[in-house]
Amino acid sequence: MQIVDAQIHAWLEGESTGHHRRTPITADVLDAEMKQAGVDRVVLVPPLWDPNGNAYSLSLAQEHPEKFAVMGLLDAAPEQAAQRIREWRAQPGMRGIRFLFNTKERLAPLLEGHYDALWPIAEETGLPTALLLPNALGEAAAIAERHPRLPLIVDHLGVPRGASGPGAFEHLPQLLALARYPNVSVKAVGVGDYALDPFPFQSLSETLRRVVDAFGPDRVIWGSDLSRLHHPYWQCVTHFSENLSWLGGADLEQVMGGNLLRLLKWET
Repeated sequence: MQIVDAQIHAWLEGESTGHHRRTPITADVLDAEMKQAGVDRVVLVPPLWDPNGNAYSLSLAQEHPEKFAVMGLLDAAPEQAAQRIREWRAQPGMRGIRFLFNTKERLAPLLEGHYDALWPIAEETGLPTALLLPNALGEAAAIAERHPRLPLIVDHLGVPRGASGPGAFEHLPQLLALARYPNVSVKAVGVGDYALDPFPFQSLSETLRRVVDAFGPDRVIWGSDLSRLHHPYWQCVTHFSENLSWLGGADLEQVMGGNLLRLLKWET
């Protein structure tokens, strides 16, 4: 089974923020971590704290296209972003885009309609688009309904930053409601950090099963968000690959990498 991590922040310069590790995840660090955990490929998501934006991640993807791909961040204001979106995948190594709407300040332009002109272009170009928008899953539903050919990925299963225990999934009904839109996938990233119990995080099993049952195994994507894990990388991998008794065979292969490779058109 090929294991593809849907989200790792790699950086060479800049100081990380929040609950992420302080030492940079460089190419050498990432290579060692991947080998130890048995991960074959990684989608790099440039962090906001990297002063060089997408450049470092793109350099790794261009040097090792069989190993790394990038879902980049857009550094232009939404009103000026249309042309950038049309040309987005002309950047070697760039296979998707990620938008952060995880604070009131970042969410406000979305609610005010400043991104409305951008979604049709992303849909026209078939650009895989990840949305980090906890507490605003209704906005994902609205985008999905208006743009049914736009491949959308809801990050972190919609869990708010820092949430853990039973409260982490208070929004589960809203998340499961998104399953009605065939163009919406969900990214199960570093979910062990939401558990209060130790590895193998048995408290999460029923919630994860409800997510997979709702979306189907072809629309659930595993990932680590390595820089913020509070447990070893290999545990994040084997939590899904070996410890969910109800997930196996071809379904497991899709969740652990196949779905992501297909969405990003990342040739195997």
